Amino acid sequence: MVVPRPDLNRHWSFANAVYLTYTLFLAGFFVVPNAVDLYKFYILMVFFPGLFLLPSTLKVCWRSPLWCSLIAYLIYMLVSSFWSQEFSLATLRRDVLYAVYILSFILLTVYFFARNEQLPNRVMYLVALVVMVAAIFSLVSFEPLTQFPNLTEARLSGVGALGTVNESAFVYGAFGVIALDYVRRNWGQGLAYLYAAGFAIIVLFVILTQSNTGLLALSVACALLFLFHARGNSRALHIGLALGLAACLYLAWSLGLLIGTMDMGFSLRWPIWDRAVKLWQSAPVFGLGYQTAPGVIEIKDGVNINYAHSLFLSTLRDGGLVGFFLLLPVYGLAFRAGLKMALKKSEPLYLCLFIFGFIVVLVSMDQILTRPRELWLVLWLPLACLIADELGLIKSKSLERPSG
Repeated sequence: MVVPRPDLNRHWSFANAVYLTYTLFLAGFFVVPNAVDLYKFYILMVFFPGLFLLPSTLKVCWRSPLWCSLIAYLIYMLVSSFWSQEFSLATLRRDVLYAVYILSFILLTVYFFARNEQLPNRVMYLVALVVMVAAIFSLVSFEPLTQFPNLTEARLSGVGALGTVNESAFVYGAFGVIALDYVRRNWGQGLAYLYAAGFAIIVLFVILTQSNTGLLALSVACALLFLFHARGNSRALHIGLALGLAACLYLAWSLGLLIGTMDMGFSLRWPIWDRAVKLWQSAPVFGLGYQTAPGVIEIKDGVNINYAHSLFLSTLRDGGLVGFFLLLPVYGLAFRAGLKMALKKSEPLYLCLFIFGFIVVLVSMDQILTRPRELWLVLWLPLACLIADELGLIKSKSLERPSG
């Protein structure tokens, strides 16, 4: 696979060096053993060098309603920290830095689109190869797999800077969608068969994580990837419908509609969501503040969860109705941009990745200003791609078939 460079006329330039460190950062989610080291790498090798590339991109991004909506939401949520019960200036400084790092990541992605609209896609396809290797390594080292078909209750967690099993399912699953997109675009070429095998390995990986949200997000995103190409393509229609049916059946099973008993992962969310709503009702307009971390529900003696398991409910809790109605335009504009790409430009990948992330944040997330974790790949990366499209940086059917 030939990876293009921001500066095609030179092998080594400042922009090319930042492009390399940006690529290494994305791959680092599956190589670097902990998030702290990856966080430091981003700051030193991507953020600070990238600042020299961003002034013009920042100026252009103000023409994007999606970018402006995102800025308005983040600023309000940060300001809400001032009326948190236990306000800390140090915590606010940390959250502001998180926001700056995330926004710089979005701007860098848009910058690469502006230089060559193929650059971000090629990075994703390249990192997908790293993910396949990491998935294989994780499967081989997963001892319960040797007991197949009598698997234990143990859940697979992938290698890399990921703290939980669910985080592994999310980031590996997102690159499963990217691998399938490569297969869809290039079926018949030699490298497409490698990506097809890698996609199967990633699917097995996500299954063994036993993450309901990860499996649902993966099946829905993959189904849509084909359904958006179903017009005049019966094979894509049949594959999309089969994947969509699998997603519906899995959701029905998890909700207890098929067996009469709801899956424990979903059943535990109802009291958590109910408690989050009650907390919001105590400060309905402006919320409790972004630094508020009250216990949402007691799961056992002395152990509380302060995790709302929904970005939208956590926004209501922390930012009230004001924060909630600032978040809605972000998602509305992103879906509009994604649908435009899928329907008019025959480019559904970014919408499918964004829907993958939407499912994740809908039922499994809380606050979204974090040092490098799964949201950088399942939320901020596809959001950056949709901002680039909104700015007109992606042409209709412009992404050429990667060479295999």
